[in-house]
Amino acid sequence: MEPISQYFSELEQMVQAISLANLQQVLHLLEEAYYNGHRIFIMGNGGSAATASHFALDLAKNTIMPNAPRVKAISLTDHVPLITAWSNDTAYEHIFAEQLANLVEPGDVAIGISTSGNSPNVMNALTLAKRSRACTIGLLGARGGKIKDIVDAYVLAPGQNIEQEEDAHMILAHIITRHMREVVRSYARNLELATTTN
Repeated sequence: MEPISQYFSELEQMVQAISLANLQQVLHLLEEAYYNGHRIFIMGNGGSAATASHFALDLAKNTIMPNAPRVKAISLTDHVPLITAWSNDTAYEHIFAEQLANLVEPGDVAIGISTSGNSPNVMNALTLAKRSRACTIGLLGARGGKIKDIVDAYVLAPGQNIEQEEDAHMILAHIITRHMREVVRSYARNLELATTTN
Protein backbone atom coordinates (compact mmCIF):
# COMPACT_ATOMS: atom_id res chain seq x y z
CA MET A 1 0.00 0.00 0.00
CA GLU A 2 2.96 2.36 0.44
CA PRO A 3 3.27 3.30 -3.28
CA ILE A 4 -0.46 4.04 -3.40
CA SER A 5 -0.34 6.24 -0.30
CA GLN A 6 2.71 8.01 -1.67
CA TYR A 7 0.95 8.67 -4.98
CA PHE A 8 -2.05 10.18 -3.22
CA SER A 9 0.22 12.28 -1.04
CA GLU A 10 2.16 13.59 -4.04
CA LEU A 11 -1.09 14.28 -5.88
CA GLU A 12 -2.37 16.35 -2.99
CA GLN A 13 0.87 18.35 -2.89
CA MET A 14 0.70 18.92 -6.64
CA VAL A 15 -2.87 20.22 -6.54
CA GLN A 16 -1.93 22.62 -3.73
CA ALA A 17 0.97 23.90 -5.84
CA ILE A 18 -1.11 24.80 -8.91
CA SER A 19 -0.99 28.55 -9.52
CA LEU A 20 -4.39 30.12 -8.86
CA ALA A 21 -3.17 33.35 -10.44
CA ASN A 22 -2.36 31.54 -13.68
CA LEU A 23 -5.67 29.72 -13.56
CA GLN A 24 -7.48 33.04 -13.17
CA GLN A 25 -5.84 34.31 -16.36
CA VAL A 26 -7.12 31.25 -18.20
CA LEU A 27 -10.63 31.71 -16.81
CA HIS A 28 -10.65 35.37 -17.87
CA LEU A 29 -9.86 34.48 -21.50
CA LEU A 30 -12.61 31.84 -21.55
CA GLU A 31 -15.14 34.21 -20.02
CA GLU A 32 -14.38 36.85 -22.64
CA ALA A 33 -14.74 34.28 -25.42
CA TYR A 34 -18.12 33.21 -24.07
CA TYR A 35 -19.47 36.73 -23.62
CA ASN A 36 -18.51 37.55 -27.21
CA GLY A 37 -19.88 34.37 -28.77
CA HIS A 38 -16.52 32.89 -29.74
CA ARG A 39 -15.51 29.24 -29.93
CA ILE A 40 -13.10 27.17 -27.87
CA PHE A 41 -10.92 24.61 -29.64
CA ILE A 42 -9.13 21.96 -27.57
CA MET A 43 -6.34 19.57 -28.60
CA GLY A 44 -3.74 17.13 -27.30
CA ASN A 45 -2.05 13.79 -28.01
CA GLY A 46 -2.48 10.40 -26.37
CA GLY A 47 -3.93 10.75 -22.87
CA SER A 48 -4.15 14.49 -23.49
CA ALA A 49 -6.30 13.77 -26.56
CA ALA A 50 -8.73 11.90 -24.33
CA THR A 51 -8.70 14.82 -21.88
CA ALA A 52 -9.38 17.23 -24.76
CA SER A 53 -12.44 15.21 -25.80
CA HIS A 54 -13.70 15.00 -22.22
CA PHE A 55 -13.06 18.70 -21.65
CA ALA A 56 -14.93 19.76 -24.80
CA LEU A 57 -17.83 17.49 -23.90
CA ASP A 58 -18.11 18.95 -20.40
CA LEU A 59 -17.86 22.56 -21.58
CA ALA A 60 -20.44 22.07 -24.33
CA LYS A 61 -22.97 20.01 -22.36
CA ASN A 62 -22.51 20.54 -18.64
CA THR A 63 -22.69 24.33 -18.80
CA ILE A 64 -26.11 24.55 -20.49
CA MET A 65 -28.60 26.90 -18.85
CA PRO A 66 -32.12 27.71 -20.13
CA ASN A 67 -32.34 30.89 -22.20
CA ALA A 68 -28.56 31.47 -22.24
CA PRO A 69 -26.15 31.12 -25.17
CA ARG A 70 -24.23 27.86 -25.05
CA VAL A 71 -20.48 27.46 -24.66
CA LYS A 72 -19.09 26.60 -28.11
CA ALA A 73 -16.42 23.99 -27.33
CA ILE A 74 -14.89 21.73 -29.98
CA SER A 75 -12.28 18.99 -29.60
CA LEU A 76 -9.83 18.76 -32.50
CA THR A 77 -8.90 15.21 -31.50
CA ASP A 78 -12.22 13.61 -32.50
CA HIS A 79 -12.29 13.80 -36.30
CA VAL A 80 -10.30 10.63 -36.97
CA PRO A 81 -10.76 10.56 -40.79
CA LEU A 82 -9.51 14.15 -41.10
CA ILE A 83 -6.61 13.53 -38.69
CA THR A 84 -5.48 10.49 -40.68
CA ALA A 85 -5.89 12.34 -43.97
CA TRP A 86 -3.59 15.18 -42.89
CA SER A 87 -1.14 12.71 -41.33
CA ASN A 88 -1.00 10.64 -44.49
CA ASP A 89 -0.96 13.47 -47.02
CA THR A 90 1.39 15.85 -45.21
CA ALA A 91 2.65 15.11 -41.70
CA TYR A 92 1.32 14.43 -38.21
CA GLU A 93 2.60 17.84 -37.15
CA HIS A 94 -0.22 19.45 -39.16
CA ILE A 95 -3.28 17.56 -37.85
CA PHE A 96 -4.49 20.33 -35.54
CA ALA A 97 -3.28 23.41 -37.41
CA GLU A 98 -4.97 22.37 -40.63
CA GLN A 99 -8.27 21.81 -38.82
CA LEU A 100 -7.97 25.22 -37.16
CA ALA A 101 -7.16 26.91 -40.48
CA ASN A 102 -10.70 26.08 -41.66
CA LEU A 103 -12.43 27.22 -38.48
CA VAL A 104 -10.58 29.68 -36.26
CA GLU A 105 -11.58 33.33 -36.15
CA PRO A 106 -10.32 36.36 -34.23
CA GLY A 107 -11.41 36.16 -30.60
CA ASP A 108 -11.70 32.38 -30.52
CA VAL A 109 -9.66 30.39 -27.99
CA ALA A 110 -7.30 27.50 -28.74
CA ILE A 111 -6.34 25.28 -25.80
CA GLY A 112 -3.35 22.96 -26.11
CA ILE A 113 -2.96 20.16 -23.55
CA SER A 114 0.57 18.76 -23.36
CA THR A 115 2.50 17.25 -20.47
CA SER A 116 5.83 17.85 -22.24
CA GLY A 117 4.84 21.25 -23.54
CA ASN A 118 6.77 20.44 -26.71
CA SER A 119 4.29 18.61 -28.95
CA PRO A 120 4.96 19.93 -32.49
CA ASN A 121 1.39 19.53 -33.70
CA VAL A 122 0.02 21.43 -30.71
CA MET A 123 2.65 24.17 -31.08
CA ASN A 124 1.86 24.54 -34.79
CA ALA A 125 -1.84 24.92 -34.07
CA LEU A 126 -1.30 27.45 -31.29
CA THR A 127 1.03 29.46 -33.53
CA LEU A 128 -1.58 29.50 -36.29
CA ALA A 129 -4.23 30.53 -33.77
CA LYS A 130 -2.13 33.50 -32.65
CA ARG A 131 -1.60 34.55 -36.28
CA SER A 132 -5.38 34.43 -36.67
CA ARG A 133 -5.76 36.74 -33.62
CA ALA A 134 -7.26 34.01 -31.47
CA CYS A 135 -6.36 33.65 -27.80
CA THR A 136 -4.16 30.72 -26.79
CA ILE A 137 -4.04 28.66 -23.59
CA GLY A 138 -1.79 25.83 -22.45
CA LEU A 139 -2.51 23.14 -19.88
CA LEU A 140 1.04 21.93 -19.41
CA GLY A 141 3.28 19.67 -17.37
CA ALA A 142 5.62 20.68 -14.58
CA ARG A 143 8.21 22.36 -16.81
CA GLY A 144 5.90 23.99 -19.32
CA GLY A 145 8.10 23.31 -22.34
CA LYS A 146 8.16 25.55 -25.39
CA ILE A 147 4.40 26.04 -25.36
CA LYS A 148 4.68 28.12 -22.19
CA ASP A 149 6.40 30.82 -24.26
CA ILE A 150 3.86 30.67 -27.10
CA VAL A 151 0.51 31.02 -25.32
CA ASP A 152 -1.32 33.98 -23.81
CA ALA A 153 -2.05 32.07 -20.58
CA TYR A 154 -1.13 28.69 -19.12
CA VAL A 155 -1.42 26.51 -16.06
CA LEU A 156 1.36 24.13 -15.08
CA ALA A 157 0.65 20.74 -13.52
CA PRO A 158 3.62 20.47 -11.10
CA GLY A 159 3.50 16.70 -10.78
CA GLN A 160 6.41 14.31 -10.36
CA ASN A 161 5.40 12.12 -13.28
CA ILE A 162 3.19 12.12 -16.37
CA GLU A 163 0.34 10.30 -14.64
CA GLN A 164 0.05 13.02 -12.02
CA GLU A 165 0.27 15.74 -14.67
CA GLU A 166 -2.57 14.10 -16.58
CA ASP A 167 -4.56 13.82 -13.35
CA ALA A 168 -4.10 17.55 -12.81
CA HIS A 169 -5.25 18.38 -16.34
CA MET A 170 -8.48 16.47 -15.80
CA ILE A 171 -9.02 18.22 -12.48
CA LEU A 172 -8.39 21.59 -14.16
CA ALA A 173 -10.86 20.70 -16.93
CA HIS A 174 -13.53 20.03 -14.32
CA ILE A 175 -12.72 23.19 -12.35
CA ILE A 176 -12.91 25.28 -15.53
CA THR A 177 -16.19 23.63 -16.52
CA ARG A 178 -17.73 24.34 -13.13
CA HIS A 179 -16.56 27.96 -13.34
CA MET A 180 -17.98 28.39 -16.83
CA ARG A 181 -21.28 26.88 -15.70
CA GLU A 182 -21.53 29.66 -13.11
CA VAL A 183 -20.63 32.22 -15.78
CA VAL A 184 -23.44 30.94 -18.01
CA ARG A 185 -25.88 30.83 -15.05
CA SER A 186 -25.06 34.44 -14.18
CA TYR A 187 -25.43 35.47 -17.82
CA ALA A 188 -28.85 33.77 -17.98
CA ARG A 189 -29.93 35.50 -14.77
CA ASN A 190 -28.89 38.91 -16.10
CA LEU A 191 -30.73 38.28 -19.36
CA GLU A 192 -33.87 37.40 -17.41
CA LEU A 193 -33.59 40.55 -15.29
CA ALA A 194 -33.10 42.70 -18.37
CA THR A 195 -36.17 41.15 -19.98
CA THR A 196 -38.44 41.64 -16.97
CA THR A 197 -37.39 45.27 -16.45
CA ASN A 198 -38.00 46.29 -20.06
